[in-house]
Amino acid sequence: MSPRPCKRLRLDLLLGLLALLLAVLPGRAEAQSIADQLTACKNESSSVEKRIEACTQLLGAASDEEIRIEGYFQRGVLHEQTGDREAAIKDYGEIIKLDPTNSVAYFNRGNAYDQLGDHDLAIADYTEAIKLDPKDPDIFNNRGQAYDYTGKPDLAIADYSESIRLEADNPRAFFNRGLSYASKGDFKRALDDLNQAIKLAPGDADVYVSRGMVHEELGNEAAARADYRKAREIEPDHSEAGEALERLGK
Repeated sequence: MSPRPCKRLRLDLLLGLLALLLAVLPGRAEAQSIADQLTACKNESSSVEKRIEACTQLLGAASDEEIRIEGYFQRGVLHEQTGDREAAIKDYGEIIKLDPTNSVAYFNRGNAYDQLGDHDLAIADYTEAIKLDPKDPDIFNNRGQAYDYTGKPDLAIADYSESIRLEADNPRAFFNRGLSYASKGDFKRALDDLNQAIKLAPGDADVYVSRGMVHEELGNEAAARADYRKAREIEPDHSEAGEALERLGK
């Protein structure tokens, strides 16, 4: 799951705040510099490196909490884009120090931990995010994946089910729950969930491959072949689908 942007003030509101500072404070040059740095920090047409530099300059100059939170969010997301998840984790941690009720910071930090393989730390952050925002289906889905990685399929299934309850047309939660059921040997429920995932996202080759594997477990080789062929139709270079077809003799 990609990191999320700050839920706090929008850029136009932050720039409006800075415009007010420019109008009423004697340090107008400093306020203008902060406004310019904020704009550069969020300038999507600029390179990631230049944006990180601008965010760093912003954080070195700004004292306003809202602006600092925005700077840390932007820099954290940019660090993730460069693959520097340790730096992203530090930035999201700074946000949490400034605003312990910021669910997005916990969510993003949980994602970064999960991508580093620190699944227990990810679960802890997702759990905090859920306490703060219990109606977000993505947080439950991601915590479910972390539970799967730690060998806790029942907890994972509970989270995927809650994600589906909150968002009934969520193909990723059906897909993930199907995989969890398959890992427990409950292939009938796995098949039901993968059928629903395909109904909601018919262009996802990975779901067809997973359903093909479930069909194999149930002894339905013809159905398995059909799914692997469909996966190759969607994604001609899909290695798992190709290997499966070779194994089944096409």
